[in-house]
Amino acid sequence: MNGNPVTLDFCEHGTPDPQITVLKYLRDHRKMTGTKEGCGTGDCGSCMVALAQKNTEGYTVLYAVNSCLMLLGMLDGKHLITIEGIAKNGKLHPVQEALLHRKGTQCGFCTPGVAMSSFAAYESGRKFTPESIKEILSGNLCRCTGYESIREALIDLNKTAQSLTEPNIELPPALPGEFFWEGSMGPYIKPQTVSSLLEYKRKYPGYPIVSGASDFSVKNILEEPARRPLIDSSDLEELKHIQTEEGCIKIGAGSSVEAFKNELVPLYPAAEEYLLSFASLPVRIKASIGGSLAGASSVGDIMPLLLALNAQLELRTSGGNRTVSCKAFNTGYHAHLLEPYEIIYAVRIPLPSKTTKFFAHKQSRRKDMDISTLTFCMGFEVVNGTIYHASTGFGGMAPTPVSSGELEDFLNGRSFSEDTFARASALIPQLFSTISDVRGSADYRITIASHLLVSCFLETQGRNNDG
Repeated sequence: MNGNPVTLDFCEHGTPDPQITVLKYLRDHRKMTGTKEGCGTGDCGSCMVALAQKNTEGYTVLYAVNSCLMLLGMLDGKHLITIEGIAKNGKLHPVQEALLHRKGTQCGFCTPGVAMSSFAAYESGRKFTPESIKEILSGNLCRCTGYESIREALIDLNKTAQSLTEPNIELPPALPGEFFWEGSMGPYIKPQTVSSLLEYKRKYPGYPIVSGASDFSVKNILEEPARRPLIDSSDLEELKHIQTEEGCIKIGAGSSVEAFKNELVPLYPAAEEYLLSFASLPVRIKASIGGSLAGASSVGDIMPLLLALNAQLELRTSGGNRTVSCKAFNTGYHAHLLEPYEIIYAVRIPLPSKTTKFFAHKQSRRKDMDISTLTFCMGFEVVNGTIYHASTGFGGMAPTPVSSGELEDFLNGRSFSEDTFARASALIPQLFSTISDVRGSADYRITIASHLLVSCFLETQGRNNDG
């Protein structure tokens, strides 16, 4: 941490359990209060720190992370950098100098988080532009609305920015063996292979598998359970492999949402804006695809996208594996067909053809850091002016993310025209019976979904998937 090795012996009296958050460890156990505690659920960015580790290619990467979401046990073999550690030998870091010069702080509560997000980008060699700044600071809220001076400060950093292939940050050795700790909060298990993970899941089917902890940590904050047993799969590289095979791209369930976005967008460019609206950059870097799917939320952003792409899931147990269609995965409200001892191993997404068209839209009350009111995604082929192989994905329109077979049947074989999509939109009130809640009324959802069908035609007209 901040250039100094840290060893935790959980057998020592006073050492916290590995289930606590990095934020709690820093503030309560190390008295490092420069990292601020705000929302505690990954929404405000006041607790942002930087983390260096090896990626799947073996390169050192540095990124900003919400310390309120990351668990202490996940720091093994990594280098944690806090706001106290970025100044060197009494000299401020260029990010701090720039914020100071431009008066990029008012009350100061958000400033450590803003500085750490900017520090991670600067030390990774990222260029600061108006667009990149929006993404870099998408997880940071400034209550005093000092955004303009913060933007000016980051633009100034381009004068001293370096072109780096990877950050020059030393990493400690990780534990050589598996980790199993039975503490006051329950077992914390960290297997080193997928086969070992599956064996632990067979022995302890009720323990959740945690990779990014973005959902697990929020539930702990809201519910405050005394026991928090878990199986930590965050460092299993096998679950993060991405490869192309047999006409599809196979993405490991442990891959982050950001890695998923970076692989999918070159294939389906229309998915970029949709996936950029998934939380913030720090959350996307940690949240896993498998975790999002296993949560089975009716308003989750990933499953509607996979439904429209006709994706499949590879499921595994210690005894074998099976492949299921995403359209068959969800069985009810927050329910799926995954067995207690089974894991999501990978997602298989068909590669597009030259005639593929794709549309994806998320409707929410805010652009960043918001749960969707509804989502609509659709993929289809257009050959000689006719629609084929239409596949839809809706979120927020039913107890689970769903496809509409009736809508797909209506579209298939019809002409690719505005009239066809307008007639299809008129079917939406008959096909869905949704609910009203704090995010939007049932009538609002039906109206927006109907309009999005027409938007789908207008946005894909004259544009195939490659453009």
